[in-house]
Amino acid sequence: MFFGPALFPLAWFIVKTLWGEYHRRPPLWATYEPEQFPEVTYYDHVCGVKYPEIFGGCEDIKVYGDYAIVSCDPYKKQSNFLTGYHPGTPSGNVYIWNYVKDTAPVPIDFGPDFGELRPQGVRGIYLPDEKDVPATDVLRIFVANAAKNASVEVFDFTPGTGMIEKVISLRHKDAVLDPAALAPISPTQVFLTNTLGYPYRTILGTLEFISGIPFGTIGYLDFSNTTNVTGKAVGAITTPIGMEYVDRTLYVASVQYGIYGYQLYIPPDDIPEEEVAKNQSLGRMHFYPGEKFYRMPYLPAHLTYSTELESMVVAGMNSYSGEIKAWYGRKSASWAGVLVDRSGPDGKPVIVSDTVTLGLPEAARKFQTLFWDSTGDKFSGLKSMVVENGRRFGVSPHQAGVLVCSTNGLEPVEVPEILSAGGNEPAGTPVQAKDRQRNSDHLEHMYLAKEEL
Repeated sequence: MFFGPALFPLAWFIVKTLWGEYHRRPPLWATYEPEQFPEVTYYDHVCGVKYPEIFGGCEDIKVYGDYAIVSCDPYKKQSNFLTGYHPGTPSGNVYIWNYVKDTAPVPIDFGPDFGELRPQGVRGIYLPDEKDVPATDVLRIFVANAAKNASVEVFDFTPGTGMIEKVISLRHKDAVLDPAALAPISPTQVFLTNTLGYPYRTILGTLEFISGIPFGTIGYLDFSNTTNVTGKAVGAITTPIGMEYVDRTLYVASVQYGIYGYQLYIPPDDIPEEEVAKNQSLGRMHFYPGEKFYRMPYLPAHLTYSTELESMVVAGMNSYSGEIKAWYGRKSASWAGVLVDRSGPDGKPVIVSDTVTLGLPEAARKFQTLFWDSTGDKFSGLKSMVVENGRRFGVSPHQAGVLVCSTNGLEPVEVPEILSAGGNEPAGTPVQAKDRQRNSDHLEHMYLAKEEL
């Protein structure tokens, strides 16, 4: 009896915390079909699908110069949640594709004795070049291999010669568990997400998906000393799929909740190691306390930073049910958006309004739609999109080929003037006036390609 009343504050705290976490999730559980404005058409005539006979089951794509790095596993759907892949299932591939010359994609040779390859996220970083000669540029490519014997594979690619050289295979019992995405911050340091079984291997993935329990982790590897690779798990997070590193900020996409932005502190070289160690360092860096959080309209998958837009691009699932439909061969909606994290002339955060973000509270409308296909007829189940060099590239594990949309950048759409009853056009009924105002508010923040205007 004495402890009974004391349990009420504890119960209230638990319920409040759980509801707060639940409320941070995207606004969809079964399905979410946002209202469509007929005035807006997304890429009906400027997109195409390239090399569907080569690219199958693709998970991630990133563009560097004239080349796209694409990770694909056409046998992914032969796996299941409990036992994973059947013995003898062929491995996937990672391709290097010169999309400018439009030559056939070239698979990276992992070697005849490599074993199982289940490629997920791919990222690159240019090595320092003292000569500063384009012909000698070297792109270091990182591949997340989510096979049973999980690893991070590292290659050096020289675009000028086409040479691909294996650097190192990285395995670590704490840092590399079930890697889904990568974020290299130097040629020998890389962060990665581990999903601990989601969505292809264990029942933990299903439990994590339903409950929101943070079974996933953020890992960190340092192979500056190749004979003594160091690694650690630096944080727990729920279903982390996407990851990107920009301006000392590590962005992580949780399928369940949204995008987290962690600030990293990298101390100058002249600070003694003992001083760095006092700050819970990752080698010579550590997280700032606190984080940024961006609530998503959809379930986020992969993140890519666009140097053309100078913004983060994210693609995501429209719903759990849509993902299940896509898994069993039915078409699923596709969405990708750009993170609009800036302030307007008045100093207030910019609020985005378009067909997809209308499902969010105003404070969470920070995503501007780049691609939206509500039926999946054009491209089903988009999971990764990047905007570079006047093009938009997208991949999906549920549809063969790489989606390529031509664009000359993002341009604001002129807002049609809404005339009052005293103008040259009658105001119409209150319902019609409301619809016109809604469409105008929508178009004021909509960005489309020049070819579509």
